[in-house]
Amino acid sequence: MIRDVSNPNASQLIVEITHINSEIVRFREITPDFRWIDVKFFAYSGVGNPKDVLAAVIANPWYNDDYASPSGALPEPSRGLHGPFRLDHITVGSFDKSSARKCRETVRTWAGQLGPLPKELTVKYDSFVAHVLEGASAVFRLTDLDDTARHPWGGQLGVLGFHEFVVISPKSKTIALLVASDD
Repeated sequence: MIRDVSNPNASQLIVEITHINSEIVRFREITPDFRWIDVKFFAYSGVGNPKDVLAAVIANPWYNDDYASPSGALPEPSRGLHGPFRLDHITVGSFDKSSARKCRETVRTWAGQLGPLPKELTVKYDSFVAHVLEGASAVFRLTDLDDTARHPWGGQLGVLGFHEFVVISPKSKTIALLVASDD
C-alpha cells in the first residue's frame, strides 16, 4: 500500500495491491533445463501513476522472493532478497520503461540462447507471455543492477540471465510481475 507522502497529514490511499495468484512455466517439464518463467498476478485499487503502482509492487510482501526457495501459498517472512539481489537495492529508479514488444523479444531471446526448444515448450511459454502482456499500458524492466546489489549467493541464480518485467493493465486493474530466469 502506498500513501500520499507529499502531505504528512494525508491518509488518502494512492495505490493498494493484492496478490491474486502465481503461475510458473518450468522448462524442465519438457526438457532437462532449469529455466523457468514465474508470474505473480496482482489486482490494484486507488489512483496513481504507473510509478506509484510500481512502488506498490516493490513494497508488497510477495515481491520479497529469492526465487530459489519454493513459493508457498503466503509470502515468506522478509528475507530482504529479490532474486539475486538484496531488496534494499531495488527502487522505482531501478526500472526502465519498456514495452510489450521488448518483453516478448527478451523472453524469446533468453529462451532460445541454448538452441532450439521443442515446439510444445515454445508454444507454451510464448502463449503464457502473450497472456501476461494482454491489455498492458505500461511495462517496466528491472535494470541490470551492479554487483554491490547482489546478495552472497545471488550468483547461483540467473546464470543464463535474470529478466524481470512489471506489466500494468489499467483497464483490468491488474499487474503482472514476470521473471524469467534459471536456478
